[in-house]
Amino acid sequence: MSESEAVNPLLRESPPSPAEPVTAPGSLRALRLARSWSVDDVAVRIKYTARQVDALESGRLEDLPRGLALRGLVRSYARLMSVDSAALEASLAQYIGPVKGGIAQHTSIRALTTAHDVDRRPGSAGWLVLILLVVVAACAVAIWQGLIPAGLVPEWLRSALR
Repeated sequence: MSESEAVNPLLRESPPSPAEPVTAPGSLRALRLARSWSVDDVAVRIKYTARQVDALESGRLEDLPRGLALRGLVRSYARLMSVDSAALEASLAQYIGPVKGGIAQHTSIRALTTAHDVDRRPGSAGWLVLILLVVVAACAVAIWQGLIPAGLVPEWLRSALR
């Protein structure tokens, strides 16, 4: 037994039974090995890097991202192994941290809302006037050419366009 295995018992854990909750990252490694999958196989299937998968299995949590990214990694890996992630998430709560409000509180979403605010620059009004003039001109030409039935055009407008 190597020195790291003696210090970290998570590295030599046997695969849990289906009814037993997964509470240690090393259990994920045992489940992966029971399926004869490599770290790269798991990484491709859950769309995380092999380095991150290996760090999670080895218990090197300082090499992993914190917060929602770690929770997503744990959930994806647990789903792939067909186990419940709740117990594992609870054991990693100090690394995941509190997640309040879900995606609505995520910083990238707040940044997107400010980027999509209506832009009220002076040039915007000019474009609006130009578009309105083009629409009016197109309607006038359609009436003048007879493309719009006479019954739909008011008399005052027909007389103005003659």
